[in-house]
Formats: sequence, structure tokens, C-alpha cells
Amino acid sequence: MKKFGIISLVFGFMVASSLFGANQDKLKQDISRIFTGGKLNKSDIGIIAEDSIADLKDLHVMIGTIKGNPKPFLIVYNKDTVIVGSMKDRKSGKDIFASFIKKNKATIQKALKKIKKSAKNKEIKNNKKLISLLDGDFKDIMFKIKGDNPKGKTVYLITDPNCPYCQQYEKTQLIKTIKNSKEVIVVPLCLNIPGHETSPLRASWLLEKVKNDQKANKLSLMHKASNSNDNTYKKVDKKFAKAKIAQMKKLLSLGLIEGTPTIFDQNGIPTR
Repeated sequence: MKKFGIISLVFGFMVASSLFGANQDKLKQDISRIFTGGKLNKSDIGIIAEDSIADLKDLHVMIGTIKGNPKPFLIVYNKDTVIVGSMKDRKSGKDIFASFIKKNKATIQKALKKIKKSAKNKEIKNNKKLISLLDGDFKDIMFKIKGDNPKGKTVYLITDPNCPYCQQYEKTQLIKTIKNSKEVIVVPLCLNIPGHETSPLRASWLLEKVKNDQKANKLSLMHKASNSNDNTYKKVDKKFAKAKIAQMKKLLSLGLIEGTPTIFDQNGIPTR
């Protein structure tokens, strides 16, 4: 799962039209104009936290995210001006943005806490919804690996056979996850994007093998499906693959999965 790191401070001094008191659509429109000259869709911008600055009542701080970028951005604005990464003193020409941020650190940290809390709550809510769907409408696009700890948690792993991060997880952490868990539920995800064109076939091959051989070594099959030098995944029942690919694409279209590997427990809490 993506986690928010330090604030990303980029670009320079910008002027926007009447942001103060504007609705979110207007605010996103101006942010799009600032960052990409208006090319960024409003739906790709998330406003996570917004607050006024106690010592400077006409200024507000706003923290948000742009789709595809795990780091949040910070802007400071009033009704006439948007400040993104640079603020100069008119008389001396000295950049005072750093000292401004330092002076208002408490307010910014408060906003960052809002981000983390909001992101975590949203993530857990989406994970719970995803668990419900996987256990219902989409339960046949996953398989189960029995864990070694009967008192442990059930862990859901969403993995892509062409994802190098997933492969690394499978080789290192997955063994520990199985050892500590009651059960690991694996969803081999279809992500048919550039560089991952064979993922649907690999995922279908994996599901078909598990379905046809209940005693199969599932870990071994996962490694085989992820092996870029192994072409056996092409030997898959086309009808079976077509049905599973359609299901996976339908699941993806819900927008609940943001990346792979995604790992969470039965309570929807992200885990590793």
C-alpha cells in the first residue's frame, strides 16, 4: 500500500483567481492550472486537508494528492495568491518560504495527521468492501493457502504475476505471512498494462492449476506463474481464461485496488 512520506515542495510562486472560500471544484481547477496548465483532470486531484493559519488569518494551508503520485503536495493560499514552494520578501528578495513553513510547522503537522487518518480510514473501508466482494461475487478468482498458525489472522494478498514487487514479497515475506497466519487468501490480479500484457494469462493459468489440483504446491505454482522465462502459462483453457479475465477486469473497474502487492487482514487493516 502506498504510504505518505514527507511533503513535496515544488514549483514556484503562482497567482490564481479567487481561491479563498472557493468550492472544491474551483480549487481543483486552479490546482490543475498551476501544476499542468489545466491538463490535469479534477478527478485526479484529492484535497485531503485544509486549514487556516492561526497567525495569518487571510492565509490557508491545503494539502492534497495527485493520482499516480504517492507524495502529497502543499500549497498556501489566500483570495489572490497561491504559493507553491517559494515565497520572496519584496524588499530583500530573500526566499522566506522555509522560515514560513518552520513558523507554521504545528499547523502543517496537524494537517498531515488529518491526511494519515483520512487515508487509513478510507483504505480500511475499501479493504472491507473488497473482502465482502471477494467472499461473494468474486470468490472464484482467488485461492487459499492454509497457514501454520490456527490462532492467527486471515490475510488477503492481491498480487500480479508480472509485478517485481509482488515477486519480491512472494520470495521473502510471504513465507513469514503463511507461518504467522491462519489462512492466506491469494487473488492473482489481472493488470493488463504496458509491460504486464501477459498478466491475465498468467493469473488464469495459476487459478486453473490450483482449481484442477487441490494438493498442488501453491507457492511453487505462484513462483512459476511469475517467472518471465517460463511460457507454460500460455497453455491455459481459453474459455476458463476468458471468464476469469472478465471477472478480474470487473473487479478492477470498481477502483478499490490501487496497486500490488496489496496485503490486508480480515478487518481490512493493511499488513505486511
